[in-house]
Amino acid sequence: MREHGRESYAVLVLGPALGPGDLAALCARVDDASRDVPAGSALVVLCDVGALARPDLAGLDVLARLRLHTSRAGGTLRLWRAGAHLRLLLELTGLRSVLPSHPGGSADEFGLLAPHEHGGQAEQREQPLGVEEVVDPGDPSG
Repeated sequence: MREHGRESYAVLVLGPALGPGDLAALCARVDDASRDVPAGSALVVLCDVGALARPDLAGLDVLARLRLHTSRAGGTLRLWRAGAHLRLLLELTGLRSVLPSHPGGSADEFGLLAPHEHGGQAEQREQPLGVEEVVDPGDPSG
């Protein structure tokens, strides 16, 4: 564990695959790190996800559960070196704010998650021709 100011960092390097079977061991490592935090320091767990080959929803579930466990242990979890595929999954699932990237390895730093501008123009709809509303006198108003 490394200390920087009031924060103590623990780094978890994740392999090329991440699944439900990995959660218990990762939580145990967070628990070990939380016991070693000096008084007055905050635990920051950096998950190096740069080696994840094909991130999927099962892996995202593990990361979200690990984040919850880290929070319960009194720390915060940040992703480090998240690839484009993982960043896209985080964005599509709405977990980008729940699983933030570490500022030193953030994609936002390079503008990769900025909204894209499309060169096309909005499609204009044609007005419907010859459509008239017919009112049935027997229908109740309302």
